[in-house]
Amino acid sequence: MTHDDAEETTLGEDVEPAAAQLAEGIRRRRKAAELSHAQLAVKVGYSREYVRRAESPRKGLPSIDLVRALDHALGDDGTLLALREQADAARQARRRSRAHSLVAGMSISAVPTTVAGVPALALDTDGRADTEVAVQAPPGRFFTGTSIAARAYPASDDGRILAAVPTGFADDMFLRRPRRGLVIGITENEHGVSLFGLDSRQARRRLAGAPEGARLLMSRAYALDDLTLGILWAVANLDEALLDDDATLSDSRGQLAAYEQLPRSAAGREIAADLAPVSRMWLGSQFCASHILRHTDTLTDMPAFWTREQRGEEASTWLLFEHKYDYLRQSAGAASGAGTGPTRAFCIPASAVADSSRPERILLLLAVALMESFGITVDVCAEPEYAAVPGFVFDGHRRAIVANWVGADGIWQVDVTDTTPLLREFADATGYARSHSIAAANTPGERLHALANYLELDWAWLVRRCHELGEYGSAGIAQPRSRLLSTEGVDQACRFLALADQGGR
Repeated sequence: MTHDDAEETTLGEDVEPAAAQLAEGIRRRRKAAELSHAQLAVKVGYSREYVRRAESPRKGLPSIDLVRALDHALGDDGTLLALREQADAARQARRRSRAHSLVAGMSISAVPTTVAGVPALALDTDGRADTEVAVQAPPGRFFTGTSIAARAYPASDDGRILAAVPTGFADDMFLRRPRRGLVIGITENEHGVSLFGLDSRQARRRLAGAPEGARLLMSRAYALDDLTLGILWAVANLDEALLDDDATLSDSRGQLAAYEQLPRSAAGREIAADLAPVSRMWLGSQFCASHILRHTDTLTDMPAFWTREQRGEEASTWLLFEHKYDYLRQSAGAASGAGTGPTRAFCIPASAVADSSRPERILLLLAVALMESFGITVDVCAEPEYAAVPGFVFDGHRRAIVANWVGADGIWQVDVTDTTPLLREFADATGYARSHSIAAANTPGERLHALANYLELDWAWLVRRCHELGEYGSAGIAQPRSRLLSTEGVDQACRFLALADQGGR
C-alpha cells in the first residue's frame, strides 16, 4: 500500500456526511485519474499537503478555491463544487444549532429552558427578563477564566437588529456596573436562532436620551460567533486579571526598573509571586519589547524576528496589549525606507493547531494579519523541531537580541549576543522558516489565505466577518476596562485582512 492510499475516508459522529462524501469524491476521482497526491498538487497549484488533507473530512472543509481547482483538474463537471456547497450548508446549520456554545467551553447559561438550543427568556408584563444570563469565558494556559454578567432579550430583524429592552433600561444598575457586562439580542427565523451582543457601556450610551419604549439598536457585526466570542474571551480574561493586579503591577514595574540597564537579565517568577499569570505575561511582554527597542540600534542590517507564540491565547497579546501595538508601530517606523522590510517567523506545529479551538486559531491569524499590516512579512513553519527556538531578533550577520517571555522559565529572559554558535542557530532557523513556510506567497493576502487554510479556517466567511467587525470596531462588543489594553490592534488586523483579500495591499 502506498502512502497516498494509507489514509481512507472514514465517517465518524463528528464528521458531516456531506463533508465525508466530498472527501471520498476527491479521493475516488484522483485514484481513477491514476494521480498521486504530489502529481495532483502540481496540476492544481497547491501543496501536496493541502491535497492530502482535502481527502480527510476530519481535517476540516477544504477551501472553495481548492475544490474548484480540483473539480477542474478531475472532470470539470461541478460535482465536487456541489458537494462542497452541501457540506458548507450542513456546517452552517450545525453552527446555528449550537449558537449558545460557539466557543469551546464558552457558553451562555443560567436559564432553565431553551428554544432551539438557545436560552429562552420568560418576560413579565414590564418586559423585564426574569433571569440574568452568564457568559462563561473559560480558563486557558494562562487565562484563569471568568464569568461575564449578561442580560438577554428578544430582538427583531428588519435589516436592523432591535432588542426589546425594558423601559428605563438606560438607568438600570446592570448598565452602570464598573465591570464588564453584555446585552444579548436573540432573533429567530426560519433559518434558526442568532445571537448578537453589545458591551454594557455601549448599550447605555446608545439608550441615553432615547424616548421611552425605544429598542436597543445592535449591529450585525456583533453576531456572537467564533470571531467575536474569541475576541471577547481574550479581552475578558486579560481585562479581569490586569484590573485586579493594577496597583501591584505598577509597584512591580518600579522594582524591576534596575534590570533595564542590563544587556542580559532573567527574572524569576518569585519576584512577582502575587501577580496572576496574565499579569506576569504582561510584565514579561512589556520588558521584552522595551529590551528589543533599546538595543535595535546595535543591529547592522534589516532584522529577522522569531516569535514563540503557537496558539491564539498567547497571540492575543499582540492584538490587545497596548505596548505591543506601539512596539510594532515603532519597529515598522525604524525599518521604513530601508528597502525590503523585516520578517517575523513562527513555528506552529500541527499538534498546536489540533489542540486549539477555532476561535483561538482566528486570534492567531489576526495577530499575523496585524504584523503584515505594519509591513512585516510573516513566515510560518510547521516542523515541531523549531518549537523550542527562543525568541530573537537577528541582523543576519553579527548580532542578535534575545527576548523570551512565552515559555520562559521565569517572567523573562533577555540578552544581546554575538556568540557564533547562537548566531548560526538563528540563521538556520530563519532560513528554514523562509524556505519552508506554509504561508509562502508574494502578497500579504495570499500569505494570510494560505495560513487560514493551514489553520482550518473558512477564509471567505472570515474575510466577510472581519470586514463587518473592522467597520464597526470590536470595542462595541468587547470594550476593555484596563488602561493597559486596547482593541486598536484587533480592528487594524480585521480591516487589513479584509483589504488584503481584495488585493488592496
